[in-house]
Amino acid sequence: MDQKKRDAQIEVESPSKRESHRWVEPGGGPVTHVRLVKGTENTTYAALVEKAGSPEALSQALIDGDPEVDLEQVGRRLTHTSRVYLGPEGNVLYVARILKVVYSPEGVETAREDFIDVEATVGEDLPPIPWTGRLMPIEQAIRRFAFVRKLQLRHVNGLTFDFLYEMAKTLEESGKLMFVGAGAKAKDPLIFQTNGSPFRGFLEGRTEGESYKLVLHLSNLEIKKVAPSGAAAEGDA
Repeated sequence: MDQKKRDAQIEVESPSKRESHRWVEPGGGPVTHVRLVKGTENTTYAALVEKAGSPEALSQALIDGDPEVDLEQVGRRLTHTSRVYLGPEGNVLYVARILKVVYSPEGVETAREDFIDVEATVGEDLPPIPWTGRLMPIEQAIRRFAFVRKLQLRHVNGLTFDFLYEMAKTLEESGKLMFVGAGAKAKDPLIFQTNGSPFRGFLEGRTEGESYKLVLHLSNLEIKKVAPSGAAAEGDA
């Protein structure tokens, strides 16, 4: 939605990245990546300790030989595979209960509950992302937030070209980024798929002649100063 409360459906895409290097084989040809078997259930640490009797005995076995390598399986090329979940004993789980486990910064479990799907907040059948008008200097944004992803907004016809060009021109003239979020008041995070990562959005606009570039920078990490020992942290709580 623009500042005039008009809304339209547009396309988004991740900008293509130029490869800084490429891998070649000794003959100069391209490298082919394949998936190989690394180990089996009989060569896991727990299985090897159980077979050896103790960690100390396993250490000696590793010195004397190669019990961690299954010569019949390791190195085999994988073709079609399916993911399965295993229980504590290595048994295949045909029905699993998905839980949400929360840990403290010290690694201590603080909560455990049933996992509930988090629905997307951005989509064709959802309310449009509103124009907030909340501008932030670029220098401040790049020092306060870590941008982990960006999406380029593109028009799908002549009408949406004018729609997005005007947005880009407005933001370019301000010289700032605009904070955007989902929901009627833009207070909800941007979630692009079910159970996807929640992001803060910052919209940047540039123009050149009759061309425009409208980029949505996404962040899920705020940068804060580390407080000295015994002192209070600066910035937002």
